Amino acid sequence: MAAAPIPSKRQARRAAFKSGVFPEDLISPEMIKTFSFSIECAAGQPRLRDFKLSKGMLLMRVPQFMAPPIEYGDYLVKINDTPITTKKEMEAVLTQTIKTDKTHFPVFTVKRIMSMVKITEGLPTNAAIKKPKSNDPQIKPTDGYVYYKLVLIYFPRANLGINIKSYNNVVYVESTDNTWGSTTRRFLYVGDAILKIDDTEVFDLKETGNMLKTALTQNGIATIIVERAVEPLAANYVRSVLSFNKCNDPQLAMDTIKICKTRHDHHVKNGFGPEPKSIFKVQRKGAANKVTVTDNVKTKLIGCEQYNPLTMVKCPNYTDATNVAKAMGSEDRNITPKSRHQSESSS
Repeated sequence: MAAAPIPSKRQARRAAFKSGVFPEDLISPEMIKTFSFSIECAAGQPRLRDFKLSKGMLLMRVPQFMAPPIEYGDYLVKINDTPITTKKEMEAVLTQTIKTDKTHFPVFTVKRIMSMVKITEGLPTNAAIKKPKSNDPQIKPTDGYVYYKLVLIYFPRANLGINIKSYNNVVYVESTDNTWGSTTRRFLYVGDAILKIDDTEVFDLKETGNMLKTALTQNGIATIIVERAVEPLAANYVRSVLSFNKCNDPQLAMDTIKICKTRHDHHVKNGFGPEPKSIFKVQRKGAANKVTVTDNVKTKLIGCEQYNPLTMVKCPNYTDATNVAKAMGSEDRNITPKSRHQSESSS
């Protein structure tokens, strides 16, 4: 009789993750936090068929209205005051909970790995704070950053959830996918710089992508160090990097450019003319109102990328004519859109 094959270290670690057992050399007990969430549920909700759990009671799928606060890979501990260790126990509790015909608020208690730690020591050599200072605006500022050490865990059927780009030997997070099942959800902002993966510093796009895939697929876990801009000068530089694109937009056809120029010259000389006639029907007296507004209001979650608020810029108030003039490039000629129309009328 042949002996059963001995599982490799990688297989053993992946099996441990699926069962909710994490290696203490990478995931210390202090990193595992317990949270309780009171979630508003309609009558008859939540249904057991809307959940999917691993054999270790990790939540792989939940009803849409429960995410957030529930996150992918949360370890289910209790529902209300009843401990949950098996799917049958969960089914029994949910069956009893959804018997009410009113809105109710069951409390879900979960354990979650909070693997994001702010660091000030042991920074990699490619951190901006370790570079020589320069007054050149094209060089990345050396001040205005904070550094975090993240532990990313590859749960079953998860996805990485980021797009990256490199600029001047630094790899930046270009966009994030914060949908259910994203490994980097809650951890990475758009504009974060990835400096180090496990024990290796990274400098280019291909190397970073390969190392992340290798670490997560083979070991099920990856430790990375990121750099995040928190001051205006650093945030402005990161914003300019994100907007930079090596691929130039294709030039318009010459006949199209000629038509646009002719039309532009016509508007500069003659103005925009009378107000265009509306294509909508004129409201009549006594006409029946065909639009009704319901008294019920439903709140819908809208997904978006996880931007760093410090890299955002306030939009100008375009109800102010001076801001419109700046946007149209007419400020240098000291002509606002209104004064231009008046000067053309007087001439």
